[in-house]
Amino acid sequence: MKICIDTVIFIDILKDEYPKTQEKFYDALENGHILVSSVISVAELMPQFKGNRKELITFLKDHHIKVMDVDIESTLTASERWMRYLNKKKAKQCPSCKTSIPGRDQILADFLIGGFAVTHCDRILTRDRGVYRTYFRDLENL
Repeated sequence: MKICIDTVIFIDILKDEYPKTQEKFYDALENGHILVSSVISVAELMPQFKGNRKELITFLKDHHIKVMDVDIESTLTASERWMRYLNKKKAKQCPSCKTSIPGRDQILADFLIGGFAVTHCDRILTRDRGVYRTYFRDLENL
């Protein structure tokens, strides 16, 4: 099975937080699953290493992560779902006074990771399920 690892899981490992998600990660590794990450997650992870490329690459290798590019199919899938999010977001307003209510902004990177996971993986391992649960229902969370 091919499992996409979301950036937040790597941060959990680095900060030694959220033991349940760490356990799922290490169980998947022990069970021989292919663990992949998009280049988007690698970019998001770089600040944790204060820009040290060598340490980041070593971390990914030590955790047996296969890093893959985001291709056009993944990008188009992400873009379609990003557009649904934007359309839904525009429609929110206060039912009483009709004033626009600013919602939580999801960044495009979340959608690119979701598009990548849907296109290239069987499942995703993440804690940040809001965007995935709503816009990537066809993607099973580990």
